[in-house]
Amino acid sequence: MIDKEQLHQLAGICKEASDAEIMPRFRQLQNGQIEEKLSHHDLVTVADKATETFILQRLRELFPDALLIGEESVYEDPAALERFGDAPLSFVLDPIDGTWHYANGSVNFGVMLGIASHGEMIAAIIFEPVTGDYLWAIKGQGAFQRINSSDVPLTANRHGTLPLTDTMGCYSFGVTKEEEREQAVKAVMKMGRVMDYRCAAAEYRLLNTGAVSFVLFQNKLNLWDHGAGLLITKEAGAVARMIDGSEYTPQITGKLLVAESEARWQEVAGLFVK
Repeated sequence: MIDKEQLHQLAGICKEASDAEIMPRFRQLQNGQIEEKLSHHDLVTVADKATETFILQRLRELFPDALLIGEESVYEDPAALERFGDAPLSFVLDPIDGTWHYANGSVNFGVMLGIASHGEMIAAIIFEPVTGDYLWAIKGQGAFQRINSSDVPLTANRHGTLPLTDTMGCYSFGVTKEEEREQAVKAVMKMGRVMDYRCAAAEYRLLNTGAVSFVLFQNKLNLWDHGAGLLITKEAGAVARMIDGSEYTPQITGKLLVAESEARWQEVAGLFVK
């Protein structure tokens, strides 16, 4: 339903939005252009809203019958998520994933665009505004990193023979529930170096380029944060499941473990089995 030419056209729209709405405001945001949503850690900026409007308008022109789900607009129309499973074609957009970074002048943010049919992701883009590079995948055709108009295949598993204590991974330990903290501390002590980027776009990139061996996301797992990243992950040969072994479903709450291999997934998941 989406071929390579169309996918790169969509990436071009992400770049146009970045050039028009994201980068001109980067490190230039003024008072009143940053708002809190659910907490002081959960931010939205004028750039998030303008970028979403830009991209969704272009998608509406190109695909007038498609379901459009944007992170910011879905708060006004949550029923859009209910139509996701039935829509023949849908687009799921996070206009700036990593808004906390963007609002604070850090470069760890990206545009995430997932394309789905009847609730199944069929294509994905994670676009990096600072560099213009992007990760992309089409279901069944592998995953790639486009740099300077050239595609480099993504291969997640580069550290499969290393013991867990020698690996690097990402884990949002800081948002662990109080009753799970003792177990979480014990798990972290058996890992190597652990980081928390607070940006799914950056962490999916690190996993799928082989920089880190695992990423453990937790709590509310929004579709716009994980739909695109999970398709790229699977096409890059990595493994992603909920910590109990079940498959990810949109808007689920829990722990999502993404690992470079099945063996690494089992190893990390085993640290959280009670």
